[in-house]
Order: sequence, then structure tokens, then C-alpha cells
Amino acid sequence: MMKKRSIILTTVLAITLLISGCDNEPVMSEEDQVRATIDAIEAAAEKRSLTGMLEHISSSYKDYDGNDVKKIKGFIQLQLIQNQSINIFTKIRELEVTEDTATVELSAAMASREVDLSSDENRLRADRHRFSIVLKLEQGQWKVRSVSWQRGW
Repeated sequence: MMKKRSIILTTVLAITLLISGCDNEPVMSEEDQVRATIDAIEAAAEKRSLTGMLEHISSSYKDYDGNDVKKIKGFIQLQLIQNQSINIFTKIRELEVTEDTATVELSAAMASREVDLSSDENRLRADRHRFSIVLKLEQGQWKVRSVSWQRGW
């Protein structure tokens, strides 16, 4: 009886270990998680999804111009109303993660019409800005805590 119980426990343990080792989803590095967040924000903007964009903004958002999450929401809503189409091309220039904070420097070319912004020529005609973004890890998700921007690529 003891031997049978031992075999069953060993079998259950072996199956559990095999199943846990078969997780097909690779663990993303923190840097990759931040990149995925930036990509998700860009995709939500191009879909003109206010909710999709706001889910990546911290409720503690505060930038150097004194904007809070309420003001940023209003700014995003205004852009969505003014632009019936949004096309964005981004290039991350620098990304650094330290503990629960990430800083991202990126350039973005934006157009309110469908155009290939990966082309240098088309980017020159687009709205171009450099963004400095600070993200914080909040309950396992990277959230935008503040943003500053200036014109230029």
C-alpha cells in the first residue's frame, strides 16, 4: 500500500513538473515589456481607441507642465476628434529600466492620413516630435507616469 501511494505521488509530481515546464509563452524581459507597452499605445492611437490608450496611463500621471491624467485624457480626446485617421511611426532612441521605473526616449512621426511613414521623405512632411516617457511598474503592468515632448525627429 505504501509503495503504491509513493508511486502515485511520484507520478503526479512528475506530471506537474512536466506540465509547468511546457509553458510555451517565453518570459519577456522588462525591456521587452516596456517596448510592448509602447507598441500597444501606438496601436490604440492608430485605432483611435481612447480606452486602449488610457489603460496604459497611470492614475498618478503628472508631467512637467502640470498635466494630470484628467487633462491628458482631454488632450487625447481632442486629438481623436480633430483627426479622423491617425498614422504613427516611432523609433525608440533609448530605453532604460531600473527596478520599477523605465525611461524611454523616442521619436515619432504622425500623420492624419494613411501614408508610409517609414519613408524618410514622408516623415519629413509629417508632424515630428521627440518624447521623453517615464513608466512605472504598477501591479505587474507598465504605466505611463509622465511625458514631455518637443518638436523634431
